[in-house]
Amino acid sequence: MFKKGNPSIQKFVFVLMLPLVFAPNARLLAQQQDANKPKEVYDTSHEKITDWKHPADWLELGADLRLRAEYDNNRKLDKDAVGHERVVFPRFRARAGAKIKLSDDIDFNFRFVMEPRYYIRPPSQDPQFTRNEVLLDKFNLTWRNVFDLPLTIVAGRQELNLGSGWLISDGTPLDSGRTAFFDAFRLTYILDASDTTVDFVWVENHADSAKWFKPFHDRDDDFSEQDEQGAILYLAKKTGKDAGIDGYFIYKHDHNRAINSGYEGEIYTPGVRKYGRLNERWQYSMEFAPQFGHKNGKNLGAFATNNQLIYNYNDEKQNKIYLGYEYLSGNDDKDKNFDRGWGRVDTWSVLYQGCIDSIDGRAYDNSNMHRIYADWETNPTEKTNLRCGYNLLFADDNTSAGGTGGMSKSGNFRGQLLKAMLKYKVSKMIEHRIEGEVFFPGDFYNNARNDVAVFFRYGIVFSW
Repeated sequence: MFKKGNPSIQKFVFVLMLPLVFAPNARLLAQQQDANKPKEVYDTSHEKITDWKHPADWLELGADLRLRAEYDNNRKLDKDAVGHERVVFPRFRARAGAKIKLSDDIDFNFRFVMEPRYYIRPPSQDPQFTRNEVLLDKFNLTWRNVFDLPLTIVAGRQELNLGSGWLISDGTPLDSGRTAFFDAFRLTYILDASDTTVDFVWVENHADSAKWFKPFHDRDDDFSEQDEQGAILYLAKKTGKDAGIDGYFIYKHDHNRAINSGYEGEIYTPGVRKYGRLNERWQYSMEFAPQFGHKNGKNLGAFATNNQLIYNYNDEKQNKIYLGYEYLSGNDDKDKNFDRGWGRVDTWSVLYQGCIDSIDGRAYDNSNMHRIYADWETNPTEKTNLRCGYNLLFADDNTSAGGTGGMSKSGNFRGQLLKAMLKYKVSKMIEHRIEGEVFFPGDFYNNARNDVAVFFRYGIVFSW
C-alpha cells in the first residue's frame, strides 16, 4: 500500500486512524453499558456535566480540546524544496477558562490556551515541538445595561467577529488557529426603535506576545508582523428575518515592525454589506469596501468586494449550493494592494491562504486576486455534514519583476483549488472532522513553482 522509504507517512496514517477506530468503539461500549439503564439515568449524567460547568451561581466553567493530525506537500509549489513535505502529529489545542459573575450585569471572563505541535517531517524542523507555551486568549470585563441604557461595554482581551467577518475577525494572524483575539475596548449600543446595533471598538494590538501578558514558557512567537492600533465603527440594521444592511468604517495604524514583512502606515476602509432573501430558496450577500491611506511610504488606493448567492433545496438533506465572487485589488507597485486588515484568516482554504499566497506577498493577505467559486453542502445523515468546493483563482495584475520570486513574467492565472470537509457530530460534546485540499497552479507561477500541492487533516473536538 505504501512505497518503501516513507515510514513517516505510514506512522501518520496509523495515528490518523486511531481516533476513528477507538472513538466509535468507545461510544458503542458506552451504549451497551447504558442499554439497561432507564432514560432518566442517562439524562442525569448530562445534568452532572451541566452541574460541573456551574459549580456556583456566580461561576461558569468551560473547556475544549481539539486534536489534529496534518499532512501537506508542496505548499510552496516546489517538490524539490527542502522541507516541502510536512507531517504534524500531535497538534492539539487545549482551552480552559471561566466566567465570574460579579453582579447581574457584570462578568469577568478569562481563558488560557495552549497548542503545541510535533513535526514528524521535516526532520530539520528545530525544535520539533513548537508553540508549547500557555497564554491568555481571553481576559476581559463585560458590563451590560450600563447606566440602565441598552449599552454593553467589553474591556480587555476579547474575540471580535463583526458582520460577515470578512475584514474583522482575527487580531492575531501569525498565530494560526490557536488564537484570534483583540486587545480592545468595545461599546455596543442597541437602538430598538430602528432594529439597529451600533458598535464602536478601539484596538490596541501588539506583535509581541508578551506585551500585555507574558506567556508561560514563552517562545517569543509574534502575533503579527507589526504593532496595530485602530478604531472600528460598525452599524448593523435588520430589515427582515434574514435580511439587513451594514455600514462600517475601519481605521488601522501599523507601526513598529517586528519582522521585515511588517507595514508602516495608516489605512482607512469604509464599507457596506447588504444581505437578504430573494425568495424561499435564494439568499444573497454583497459587500463592497474601497480603501485609501498610505503604507510603507506609498499612497494607497484599493478596492475589494465579496459576494455570494446561496440556493437552498429545502429538502430533507438540507442541500445547498453556494456561488460566489471575491475580488481584492492589487498591482506591481503595491499601491493598489488591498489590505485585509483584521480579516487575515484561512476562511476558505487552509492550503492556499497562509501558504501559497505568501509566495507573492504576506501570509493570509490574499490581495491582488479574483476568486470565483462554487460549493455544495449536504447532510447525508442527521449527524453528518459534507461540504465540497471548487475555486478558480486569478491575479488582478502580474506583480513579478521579470519572472522572479517564483512568478512568471506575464501570467495571471493563479490556479484551481479543490476542497472537501466531512463533519460527524457524535454528540453535543464530540465532533470528528476530515478535510482535504488540492491546488493546481496556473501560469501566474513559473516552472520552478508549478508542482501540485496537497493538504489533508483529521481532527476531533471535545467541548465541555
